[in-house]
Amino acid sequence: MISGYGLGTNVNLTYKKWKKEFRFQGLDAKTELQISLWLVIPALIMMFGTLYLSHQIFSNAFFLFPIIIAALITILGSITLLQIISNKINDKEWIIRISKQETINARFRNNVYDFNLTDIVMIKNMGNKGVRYLTIKTNGRLLNIRVGHTGFAPFSTEADITELDAFIAYLRPYIDQNFNTKVLKNAINPNVIPNFGVFVRKGEKIKYSIINRMEPWQVIAMILSIGIITMIIFFSVMEYYFFK
Repeated sequence: MISGYGLGTNVNLTYKKWKKEFRFQGLDAKTELQISLWLVIPALIMMFGTLYLSHQIFSNAFFLFPIIIAALITILGSITLLQIISNKINDKEWIIRISKQETINARFRNNVYDFNLTDIVMIKNMGNKGVRYLTIKTNGRLLNIRVGHTGFAPFSTEADITELDAFIAYLRPYIDQNFNTKVLKNAINPNVIPNFGVFVRKGEKIKYSIINRMEPWQVIAMILSIGIITMIIFFSVMEYYFFK
């Protein structure tokens, strides 16, 4: 079972016992969520401030113009702030070591996760060309690794993604032998990402959400519908407060 404890424990490990080691820059899910929450208030200030100023300066402009300007400034401003915050984070290194006995030791900041390959019940490796969302689940805990070098995930490099993919590639023979692949019908192209997929240990029940069962066009239609409804509500509110 995964266990977490301070880095002060087992500091003097004899590293010769490690069969394989992987090092890369990234975050965990908790830190990523904290950064997202830090961006909420600045993003709202940028959005509503730009809407107000645009309406005051361009009062006779087409009503969508202030909204487009506000959206662009909010997106660009959020990306800039995210880059600044990411640069301020000093400790972003993940260290994953695998022993000759196939025991995994993963370290991130003050957290250490020790577990055997046989403890893993699910592996999820999602994302796109510039982002990886890796989740390893045991009966005890979740190990969430976030690696990316895109505008909204500027905390890694391409080399870090390559290193994370190498870790999954190392586990792949064990995964192929002991896990079933979860079929995601909503994946337009599951081969875009190396080792892309969700793998569930044989004997474990595979559960599918409503989205998992949808075809790609159904997911796109659902997202567009939600987007249209959201935009209608948003425009109604903006019209009431800014354009009346």
